[in-house]
Amino acid sequence: MTVHEIQEFLAPIRHEFPDSRSLILPALRFAQEERGWLPPETMAAVAEATGYSQAYVESVASFYDRFYTEPVGSRVISVCTTLSCMLRGSDELLAHIGDRLGTGGEGTTTDGRFTVQRAECLGACDRAPCLQIDSGDQLGPLTHDDADALLDVLRTQDVPSRYDR
Repeated sequence: MTVHEIQEFLAPIRHEFPDSRSLILPALRFAQEERGWLPPETMAAVAEATGYSQAYVESVASFYDRFYTEPVGSRVISVCTTLSCMLRGSDELLAHIGDRLGTGGEGTTTDGRFTVQRAECLGACDRAPCLQIDSGDQLGPLTHDDADALLDVLRTQDVPSRYDR
């Protein structure tokens, strides 16, 4: 991802953001689409394209849980572990999914297909425990059997590995 590509992406939407700091979020989203994560050189390009320091851009990226500063799998499974979900068994659900995928909890599978991670509130407390696949809809409430069925479906879907990008 180059500074020029990011600037071209931002040009037609720049007028929508009166505060130029707000351009960092769409620039990061655009940049992350290429490799699935934000390596330091990509954040440097976003910094130059938006006119902010790399440290500031990195602080923004590290604040939001949908920006990845390390490589992640092709599919990201985010298990909500805040209070409502925790009280309904999200810690056990996270461990179960990790065991089924061989990550032992949080982490990325050796084949790069899945990353399992904790998430702060997904906004589905009425469906606790819940999880989110990639940046899609929240699913819940989930039992271990539900999670097994979901993993079986996800395993059959052909999703290119982000490591190949």
